[in-house]
Amino acid sequence: MHGPQDRPLLALKRPMRHAATSIRTTVRPCRARGFTLIELLVTIAIAAVLMLVAAPNFVQFRRNAQLSDAVSNLILSAGTAKSNALKTGRNTFVQVNDTGVGWRSGWFVFVDNNWNNQYDIASDTVVMRHDALVADITVTPTASTTFADGYLMLNGNGFPKTKAGGIGNGTLTLSVTNKSSNVIMDTAGRVRSCKTGTTGCSAT
Repeated sequence: MHGPQDRPLLALKRPMRHAATSIRTTVRPCRARGFTLIELLVTIAIAAVLMLVAAPNFVQFRRNAQLSDAVSNLILSAGTAKSNALKTGRNTFVQVNDTGVGWRSGWFVFVDNNWNNQYDIASDTVVMRHDALVADITVTPTASTTFADGYLMLNGNGFPKTKAGGIGNGTLTLSVTNKSSNVIMDTAGRVRSCKTGTTGCSAT
């Protein structure tokens, strides 16, 4: 038998059991939900279609960027040749790396220190070099110009000349699929580029 002194303890224990029961009944399990097979297949199909649409545009963008880079570097090389010609008072050349391949082989700029109109490793000064162009780029020079012979020469006054002393102006046309640009050297030694076929962009 319990005495009166035990009753308060029983009264305290009962509410605690009820509280524990209440907490247990409010817990809800969480289930992780992943992709179904159909959802995954639909996602893959959409990604494949997007890639088919975007791939040709990306290829053309890359080609256009390569063309712009080649045109800019050729203009830079011509400008460098002119500034060195004016500074040294000597003929300065932009010459192809390989005369058999032409301008696609790349080019280099040198100062003709011994005045013999050709590059001599022992005496001439190489100012800059450019590697071969990528296979996507084609280069077409204007016929009967120094460009067609694989070089551009600026004399000590900064004017384009042939090795024989004639006027050395001309045009190079650089092209990729669906786009081409002209690099034009005029008789005053000014070089510029323009989109082939636009007004004022005819070959010289």
